[in-house]
Amino acid sequence: MNTIKKIINHPLLKHSTIVLMGSMAANIAGWLYHLFVGRILGTEAYGELAALLALFYILNVPSTVIQTVLVKFFSILKAKNEHGQARFLIRVATIKILLLEGVGMVFIFFFSQAVAAFLHIASPWYIVWLYVIFATFMVGIVNGSAIQGFQLFTASSVLVTIGMTLRLILGALFAYFGVGWTLVSNIFSNSIAYGLSFIPLRFFTHIQEKPITINRKEALGFSVPALVTTLGITLLFSQDVLLVKHYFTAYEAGIYASLSVLGKVLFYATGAVSFVLFPVVSERKASGQGHSRLVAIGLFIIGMVCIGLTAFYFIAPQIVLVAFGKAFYGAAQYMGTFAIFMSFFSLSSILIQTLLALDKVNVWIITSVCALLQAILLVLFHGTISQVIGVNIAVSLALFLSLLLYYAYGTSKASTSFVNHSCL
Repeated sequence: MNTIKKIINHPLLKHSTIVLMGSMAANIAGWLYHLFVGRILGTEAYGELAALLALFYILNVPSTVIQTVLVKFFSILKAKNEHGQARFLIRVATIKILLLEGVGMVFIFFFSQAVAAFLHIASPWYIVWLYVIFATFMVGIVNGSAIQGFQLFTASSVLVTIGMTLRLILGALFAYFGVGWTLVSNIFSNSIAYGLSFIPLRFFTHIQEKPITINRKEALGFSVPALVTTLGITLLFSQDVLLVKHYFTAYEAGIYASLSVLGKVLFYATGAVSFVLFPVVSERKASGQGHSRLVAIGLFIIGMVCIGLTAFYFIAPQIVLVAFGKAFYGAAQYMGTFAIFMSFFSLSSILIQTLLALDKVNVWIITSVCALLQAILLVLFHGTISQVIGVNIAVSLALFLSLLLYYAYGTSKASTSFVNHSCL
């Protein structure tokens, strides 16, 4: 009982609850987005949209890495009370991202036709709109990272909820005009959300900028492994949807897309814990405080949520699918097993975030090997949707166990090193 009370009253659970409330509202809006858009577009057009969004997740790897790096350094600057350097970092990072996005637009025009042909996408312009979605989302990463790094979790939750609500409303309206306009609606919602993100950061306007003193070599040494790590985890999250779109019929791809969206509810439902844990662990490492109990509590919370949702998906899959409509009922038989895959993926995600926060950058080896293994196995074994899910479960389980061993080894080694240093 005392252990349970400590967990309930723990700051990690408190902050996670705040983020969870916001993320739940955002996830409901995101879930409704797919339901409304899926019903309006139909199975084949929705399968096309889902493939484009899966491609977005892969294209979005740089922004995820940038966010991971920026949150880490904003957390360090917060621990050192260097607000002037934080303001400088916001300005410089935003300018550099905008310049890189301009260069990227040139390349997109050259490759959009080839990508559209591989995925059987109706128009190469859809690839262009997808890049603009990426660009508007990526520029907002800087402000979002500052908000997360300074642990303004309430503001972050409100902004995410507003952004996803705008995406739902505009997406549902624009979906009546086809896939292209559905994509364009995301550009509008990203732009509005970015403008609103300046509100919680207004306290920086009264702070004078100071040149940042973070070692560039240290930043690069973290950024490159973080990039490869994030690419690996994103491929594990998305490449199955792309390969199903390539190998299966349009109808089957639509069914798998709905299955994927609903299965990923587990990941989004537990994402609040990782969101809170990363900056807190980074700050604690910078200030020399412990973190093992935080990670244990985080894994416990995620495990309980995953067990509950997986059981529900096995018991009542059609209740989950009812809003999608009868056209998507073919996904019901796969819901429970897909939830097992996403459970291991969610548990792996919190370990990856923790390891990156602790500068255990060799985690990139594990995620890269697992992503490559998943791709090879899916190319070899894709006869049925059940076979695809079986591959996903096996790879995600291997990923989780490998990360758990790496975390245990890394923390025990660090503890031994600390004891030896203390004895000296």
